[in-house]
Amino acid sequence: MLKLVHAFEMNFDSVKDYYNSFEDKWFDLNCYAISCVENGFKAYFDEVSMYDPNLYYLIDDEKPNYIIGYGSIENSKVLDYHLSYLNQGNIGYEIRPSERNKGYGTKLRRLLLLKCEELGMTEVCVSCLKKNIASSKVILNNKGKLEKVFWHDDSCEYGLKYWIKLCPKIIVKARKIIKRLKY
Repeated sequence: MLKLVHAFEMNFDSVKDYYNSFEDKWFDLNCYAISCVENGFKAYFDEVSMYDPNLYYLIDDEKPNYIIGYGSIENSKVLDYHLSYLNQGNIGYEIRPSERNKGYGTKLRRLLLLKCEELGMTEVCVSCLKKNIASSKVILNNKGKLEKVFWHDDSCEYGLKYWIKLCPKIIVKARKIIKRLKY
């Protein structure tokens, strides 16, 4: 069964193996952590706790030391300015290259949405580059509603900004789906 494990509960070799699975590590969403992993596990967790206190890894119970992907959550109260003006979202995630196109992105996003609900969030902002069709499909599969298309200055490309409302019906449905997911 798939589950989220907080970064502090993972072991160094699993995390290092995960980050080493990316061909071009510096384009990974969590690239700052890669350099910290290379400097040692303590530096990694010091960095995680300072910048990303809600960082989770997606694992399967059958292979607890094999990270399928990771996701991070930023509380919307912290990101009000960013959400309004910089088009960044509350959730970021990445799937190991060898595990892509297997539905893990959608499952990871659902688990992260449940975590958002636990943090007391009622809606979540998510964004992706317009050319990232896989990420856009994951957002749409999780009831994302497109707010706008925007110009992403960092990448010099267009991006898409979505909102996902967290309401009791969606949360109950997501929990039922997650309970049925067994690998």
